[in-house]
Amino acid sequence: MMNFERLISYDQWANQKIYEAFQAVEEDEVRAEIEAMFSHLLATQAVWMSRITGEKVTFGIWPSFDSSEMEKLIKNHPSKLKGLIDRQEEVISYENSKGVAHESKVSDILMHLIIHGQHHRAQIAKMLRADRATPP
Repeated sequence: MMNFERLISYDQWANQKIYEAFQAVEEDEVRAEIEAMFSHLLATQAVWMSRITGEKVTFGIWPSFDSSEMEKLIKNHPSKLKGLIDRQEEVISYENSKGVAHESKVSDILMHLIIHGQHHRAQIAKMLRADRATPP
């Protein structure tokens, strides 16, 4: 069985590290691009959690979060995600962002979120390197 608790802890650590790394970016255009990507990463986690729990979110998958909102989500998401581990065998029904009905197993959603986060952190690391910053 997958150790989701460990993966979620890693995800939080990695999100915190990449967030700290892009605080040093001074170029406005690069910073805006990185913040958009990181906001998307965090928003997607929230949207998927809302599909599982039924809680509503007030934003889509491409919002523009400020630093305080990013910090709040980095801090709060792991406990919410870990709270879903006991439900990993459940299959949930939901509509995607285009209104198309789907069903997914909670464990598949959790794995998707870990992989999705890593994908976008790698993109941010590439942007940091292009800006001559050092990614974590």
